[in-house]
Amino acid sequence: MNKVEISKKIEGIHGSDKEQLEFIFSEDKRLIVTAPAGCGKTKSMVSKIAYEIVSNEKINFKKILALTFSINAAAKIKEDTQEILPLLLGKDLDVAKKLSVSNYHNFSMKLIRRHGHIINENLADIDSFLIVPESAREIMRKLTESEHSILLNYDSYLKQINIEKLVELEKDYLKILKEKLIPNNIMTFNGLLLIAVSLLGIKTIRSFYQKYFYMVIVDEFQDTNYLSYRLITSLIGENKIILMGDDIQKIYGFLGAIPSLFSEMASRYKMKEIEFKTNHRFKENKNMSELDRYLRGIFKNYEKIELYEEKAIANFKFFKTTSGEAKFIVNHILQKTANGKKASVLVRAGFAASHVINELEKREIPYFNGLFSDQNPEYIMFHDITLTLFIEESGLGKAVSQKVLNKVLSRLVENRNIIINNPANMYIFDSLYRLVEVLFQSLKYSGLTKIEKHNKVMFILANGSLKHLLNEMDELITLTTIHGSKGLEWDYVYLPEMTSYIFPSSRSICSDCGRNGGNTLYEKTCEFNFLSQFKTRFEEELSLFYVAVTRAKQDVYLFANMDRNRFGHSKRASCLVRLPNLELRTDFEKMDLKRDIAKT
Repeated sequence: MNKVEISKKIEGIHGSDKEQLEFIFSEDKRLIVTAPAGCGKTKSMVSKIAYEIVSNEKINFKKILALTFSINAAAKIKEDTQEILPLLLGKDLDVAKKLSVSNYHNFSMKLIRRHGHIINENLADIDSFLIVPESAREIMRKLTESEHSILLNYDSYLKQINIEKLVELEKDYLKILKEKLIPNNIMTFNGLLLIAVSLLGIKTIRSFYQKYFYMVIVDEFQDTNYLSYRLITSLIGENKIILMGDDIQKIYGFLGAIPSLFSEMASRYKMKEIEFKTNHRFKENKNMSELDRYLRGIFKNYEKIELYEEKAIANFKFFKTTSGEAKFIVNHILQKTANGKKASVLVRAGFAASHVINELEKREIPYFNGLFSDQNPEYIMFHDITLTLFIEESGLGKAVSQKVLNKVLSRLVENRNIIINNPANMYIFDSLYRLVEVLFQSLKYSGLTKIEKHNKVMFILANGSLKHLLNEMDELITLTTIHGSKGLEWDYVYLPEMTSYIFPSSRSICSDCGRNGGNTLYEKTCEFNFLSQFKTRFEEELSLFYVAVTRAKQDVYLFANMDRNRFGHSKRASCLVRLPNLELRTDFEKMDLKRDIAKT
């Protein structure tokens, strides 16, 4: 295949989307691509890789590095490249073996595996290390109280983006790693990145990777923290650097995602900026397209919100009680999923779905409970134990027969009480077990070779990304957190408890906002006043709201209630449903019924 042939194929796939084509065919070495939800980011990324491979005979797949913040995103990129690249290039490829796709921690492990012996010979065996957060008991047992405080403080300053304090503590952190933890085959998550950055600080190693990787693509760039930023910038040389993401979908500020990073990088490295403007998900959906555009506009007009004239319509109902809200939500979901469509209930925090769960269980309606975090100890341990069992059962021959997979499932059940200590969290095991079953079932009809099947299971388990399979569940109703929903989509999305102090949360902004004149209170609602001092924190909540809304392919429904909160006060509807020029459609169930009848 030549350059002309691949160009025609790509044009056939991307049609008239001029921004996507501009990006794919660009010869610029420095690119920042703003890609909103539904704008075909991953498909464009894969086409860009195919175009670069065909256009330059000197490069191969291994010289292209795709980095991302989350494990789930890395898994999605690998799945899409495996599916699309062979079709684009017209030949069978085992992309998993050829293309370097990693989240930051996995890439750091690869660097340490190869070069870590320079720092400590134990690091050559990094795969056998216990990798844990700073708060883990295993760390506490190896360190003095003051040493442990240094690690905890470093993690805290990382989340606060306090660069000055991080610089002060870095030398001590590395010393503790080298003298106390690494000799005991223990590593922290932040330590992985710190060691990797230290290795790339060695001129010969840094120069090698800057020359080796012809092109570095970074996805989810908006979620980059101080350590991953240093990792990325260490890889920038004369090579091609592509940063992709959407600053409006920055929902990991609590983990230290650096604000305004797109503009900072564009200025520092003189990068060409391209924005994808065609939302293919909502192309035929006028209301959702307008809501998407409206919410994005709020970010761009925060300082001059009084001049903002964009309008949109949102479906919203306000109830007197939580039980009334739950009953309506469940009834409406049953109506919308009667024809096999899928719906998700998304919440700011797990407890906000309890009334919906009670209603579903009271009526014995099946649903999938995905209200756990990938930071839950049970979530992490489940993946670790399942991976160990799979390695043991598949053996040196890497067998993936049904007998092997059934044995893994059987042994998992035997480890149930080891993984879950608190009976209240037993649903985590049950849900993850279901996801493993779905993973194993998918191998039967995948068309993959035995080795490819084995690699797929290893990749998902080793990267803790079972949650990425939520969309594969048979249940028509899924409950999960907004953070956990990123990258997924359903036909219909329901957002209950859109009330002050729940969404936005009291911890993030509501309490300070109320004390410092940031809002105006009405009997049933709260209105945000867009004060400059609350810009960053409000935008973090607005980002979550935007992510939740854009998980819906067809429609999204918002709910609140004025029941008593745990302090005995009546709840108010969230300021997020009282944004300027946002019209609330309260009779949406009648309009839904008319639309459904019309379709029939």
